[in-house]
Amino acid sequence: MKKEDMRGKQYLEGLLQYGTEIGEKTAELAYWRSSGEDSSGNAGSPAIAQREEEIEALIQALTRKKLDATRMIDEMEDPVARAVLRRRYILGDTWAKVAESCGGMSERNAHYIHDMALEDFEKIFEQT
Repeated sequence: MKKEDMRGKQYLEGLLQYGTEIGEKTAELAYWRSSGEDSSGNAGSPAIAQREEEIEALIQALTRKKLDATRMIDEMEDPVARAVLRRRYILGDTWAKVAESCGGMSERNAHYIHDMALEDFEKIFEQT
């Protein structure tokens, strides 16, 4: 199976996208709070409270998805493969940090293990 066809891989990459979206919205909210107004120019606007609620909902959705992903990753047999997927998708580490935290392996080796781990994860993902 090609990597781009793996639904499990798409699921895991979605976790990274959620995290990025939360970070962007949080930074935007911090900007509007510090300026005392929202994007429409209203000071203390309900729009800020609405954005806070949106971010909270995103965080809750991401938390549920990460818990589900963690359960699936925990079913994998290879502890190094579990560590690579967990560091990359649950903790959102860079490839350099993934490699370092998994015994100081090279990034190339981390990518290789990642590719093998995705195949194992895909089998578990398809069963759910």
